Amino acid sequence: MKKTTIILKRNNFDQLSIKMKILKLVERKKIYEAAKLLVESTDAIALTGAGVSTESGIPDFRGEGGIWEKYKPEIYGNIKAYLRDPTKFWKMAEKVAPKLFSAEPNPGHTALADLEDMDILKAVITQNIDELHQKAGSVIVYEVHGNINRFNCFGCRASYTKDQVLRKLKKEKHYPPQCDMCSAPLKPSVVLFGEALPTFEIYQSQALAGKADIMLIAGSSLSVDPVADLPMYTLSNQGKLIIVNDRPTYLDEKAEVVIHHKTGTVLPLIVEEIKKIQASKSSSGESNDSD
Repeated sequence: MKKTTIILKRNNFDQLSIKMKILKLVERKKIYEAAKLLVESTDAIALTGAGVSTESGIPDFRGEGGIWEKYKPEIYGNIKAYLRDPTKFWKMAEKVAPKLFSAEPNPGHTALADLEDMDILKAVITQNIDELHQKAGSVIVYEVHGNINRFNCFGCRASYTKDQVLRKLKKEKHYPPQCDMCSAPLKPSVVLFGEALPTFEIYQSQALAGKADIMLIAGSSLSVDPVADLPMYTLSNQGKLIIVNDRPTYLDEKAEVVIHHKTGTVLPLIVEEIKKIQASKSSSGESNDSD
């Protein structure tokens, strides 16, 4: 059994290696162009969507075979439906949440954290609720659709952590978990249909997008407003777009670089190319100094 597992892992690694080699050959120029734009930028930001997290085993909400195909959003994902019957929402969450809670960052998340650590990315704006950017090491993250690891009381707005809520569920054994202060139902700090997006996060995202000279769009179909409009703030300020997504978006024609491939493969290659460019510049500078 161990031998079989090792062989399977090696085969998976070999397949990934082959995919990356093919991608390098086919998209080498685009990867270099994206890396060069990021190296030369002064205010680059990233906008990420579900495509970044699906590679960590988290199902897409809206895509084919996604969560909202199985659980109709008007029944399970609407704030009015939640207020009418919070138990139904929590039973759905019981089936969906474990994948979100157990997921780990993939190479795409790590690459974005690397770009921030290299002082290239100034912030990540994400539509994802899984906190994987932070787990990967990204520090400045704006979660415009909320965070599944935090909870609020619908009455007094008291805050609870994921662990506190899981302990309550284990102890009380009923849905929905109730607030210790006022007994109102608790709700994950995620934006349901019919709810307003968090004001601070949206305001900051719009401000960052309007100031950015480069917006790296990763894993987003750009189909959900108002987030889909954020790239327009960048374009209106003469900024440029880099789009990495496995399917077309409505802004592909306006983007400087478009790579239709998985983010977990492309983003590490962009980071790798950036390091080569920086090493070349450093080497060139040292050579000039010696002259």
